[in-house]
Amino acid sequence: MKKIIFSALTVLSFAVSAQNTIKEVFSSSSIVWYGLNFSKSKMIGQFDQAMGAGQASGSDLKDKWIPAWNAIILTEQKNFKLKEAFRKDDVFYDITATEKQNQTINAEQLMTFNSYTFPDAQKAVKDIVTKLKGGEKTEGIGVTFIVESFNKSIDEAVFYVVVFDIKTKNILIMDRMVGKPAGIGLRNFWAGAVKHVIKQITSDYYNIWKSKSK
Repeated sequence: MKKIIFSALTVLSFAVSAQNTIKEVFSSSSIVWYGLNFSKSKMIGQFDQAMGAGQASGSDLKDKWIPAWNAIILTEQKNFKLKEAFRKDDVFYDITATEKQNQTINAEQLMTFNSYTFPDAQKAVKDIVTKLKGGEKTEGIGVTFIVESFNKSIDEAVFYVVVFDIKTKNILIMDRMVGKPAGIGLRNFWAGAVKHVIKQITSDYYNIWKSKSK
């Protein structure tokens, strides 16, 4: 309950600063999905790969698993119900801009055994969104999940769910949410955390955001 109350306050602050466009989030019939952005994230703990592949290195996570976590949302859309969560008739999937940012990750600095949060979350999120360039859509409502951390030590994933105006890059909604991973294998386990966040948006957060935008 405390987490949801914080959510409402967070959304309200952004609604005030972008009040001319916040209502478009709820009136628009479509969104553009920009994918999972790992460009400023940390992977905490030991990530074991299946089939005897051993522990994942930073390069394994950057080059294999991060693309796999983005890909599963595209290929299994019925399991990652973005249309339902955001109450839209259509979701346009274009993760090109996010893939470019994810490719800039320093693999040697990606992993840690220490706790991690963004030093300045608003600055980090704004910097990422501002640099989301090169997609097919030049206007409309964009959605991205910015990953703060995947923490294997406590089996927890932390995301900033961000909704923004594609043309101006104004952030309309920004909410820090925790997803619980579930599933078999490294890909499915952490994809389960994404699914958990989507379910939370569907059941609670969307309605809170909408009520605070009025």
